Amino acid sequence: MTARSSPETRRDRLTNQWVTFAPSRSGRPQRTTSTRDTEAPVDAAADTAADAVQDAPEGPVEGCPFCPGHEDMLPSIRWEWTDADAAPGAWRTRVVPNKYPALAPDCPPPSSSASAGGLYQSRASRGTQEVLIETPYHHQPLATMPVVQVDAVLRTYLERYRAVRQDDSGLFPFLFRNHGASAGASIAHPHSQLIAPDVPPPLIQQEEQAAKARYNELGRCPYCAMVEAELDAEARLVRTNDHFVAFVPFAAKVPYELWIVPREHTPEFGRLTPPRRRALAETLRSVLGRLRTRLDNPDYNLFVRTALDYDPNSPHLHWSLRIRPRTTILAGYEQATGERINPSIPERDAAVLRNDA
Repeated sequence: MTARSSPETRRDRLTNQWVTFAPSRSGRPQRTTSTRDTEAPVDAAADTAADAVQDAPEGPVEGCPFCPGHEDMLPSIRWEWTDADAAPGAWRTRVVPNKYPALAPDCPPPSSSASAGGLYQSRASRGTQEVLIETPYHHQPLATMPVVQVDAVLRTYLERYRAVRQDDSGLFPFLFRNHGASAGASIAHPHSQLIAPDVPPPLIQQEEQAAKARYNELGRCPYCAMVEAELDAEARLVRTNDHFVAFVPFAAKVPYELWIVPREHTPEFGRLTPPRRRALAETLRSVLGRLRTRLDNPDYNLFVRTALDYDPNSPHLHWSLRIRPRTTILAGYEQATGERINPSIPERDAAVLRNDA
């Protein structure tokens, strides 16, 4: 299809945010040369070559605290996944406390005095933070890992998410990944993070409230309706399999924003089963590979959005994994108003990532 180039404003009914699209402000992106096309048809089950490691393994990088052999640079090792037949000291993924946390687990819960009235308020920052080291190899980004290793990363996500929930139900675990300096990554070694404050994040609360309002309007889960609409329209699809749909959202806040959403109504990320985890690994590996080859490996933020109350039966909520490339910056208008201007258009972005544009 031919993407529209005239300005357009769209509303995201799940966040109630309007996004202005100005595709004439940017030209069609230049794709980079790749020795292997990570592409698969939109309805393909998997990338057949995705289990091949793209970047050759190498030894530890001097000064990197996350590389094997540098354990003395870590505060401690909280959790590790090792294969049963692995050599001593070998590991697939590793979890360590954040060395410079913004939250502290031993802070007391808020007292009545901390929440008293007044113009200025403060209280202890209670919670926990972890770093999830995704691979022993410093130069093996998520986009080039074998699918089995991406699956190991997702298993680590689930293990730590569930552990925080079980250890302290008063915390709200949030999983995210910063790729590249402009996305907030201070260490190049592939890693994700878990941060769990004791207050629900307002932005997520707002989305859940909006989703409940849409549920009352539609009489069904709005995310399920969104998945159905994207499958019918096809214009914004990037990849699908039996369990997940990856697409550029209708009101994408940034160019090439991607959502990976379960086909099945599933409010809570912690209920992800091993077969579906593998399907998610295949989907995630594929779309990150497309970003890498089509957009010259952009910096990006990746995060898991899941029900705050862990309720597996919430009829209006549906977990998702979201990726926001850092190909633009928030300028004065966006910073001052909270409104977004996207210098692209979702249908064109999806076509580029599908490789049919």
